[in-house]
This record gives sequence, structure tokens and C-alpha cells, in this order.
Amino acid sequence: MRTTEIINKALDVMNGQDWYWFMSDYQVAEMRDKAYGTMRYFVELVASINDSTIRKALRELWKATYENKHANMWSKNETATKSYETKKAELMAVILPSYNMAA
Repeated sequence: MRTTEIINKALDVMNGQDWYWFMSDYQVAEMRDKAYGTMRYFVELVASINDSTIRKALRELWKATYENKHANMWSKNETATKSYETKKAELMAVILPSYNMAA
């Protein structure tokens, strides 16, 4: 897979992650295993990227997304959301130019 494809797949995996798996009232172990499997797949995809700057930015984006989802879990947290959007824009600015050049 080319770098562009790996990055797009990693972003798709991140966007499809079940950040709230632990709130399931049924089959908690199954939900947890699926969430961990998705996370492991993301890690494998990111690790296969040669550019360390992109790897770091994707990992930071995963963490920032996790923090934002959980900051907004019980009620809307405008401050956390605004901070996340700023951080996400910064990280995507690192990711996008790099993989556009590789295309």
C-alpha cells in the first residue's frame, strides 16, 4: 500500500472507532475486543508509515480524538471541542501536505 492509502485507511479506522464501547449494556467483552482490535489495526497501519512526522501526528490525532470524545461524553463541552478542532487542524496540516507529496 502507498503512504496515501495507508493514511486514508488509518483515518477511516480512527473515524470508525467505537469510543464508547464500555457503555454497552450487553456483550461488553465482545465490544471491548472489537474496540481493541480496531485500535491495534490503527497502530499497525501507522507503524507501517515510513515518515516519523506523519506517524507522530496520527498518534497524537488518535489521542486528541479520544480526549475530545470523553470530554463530551455526558454533556457538551465547548472548550474541549474548540481545543480539539484547533489541535486536529494543526495535526492534519502536518499529515496532509506530506502525503499529498507522496501521491
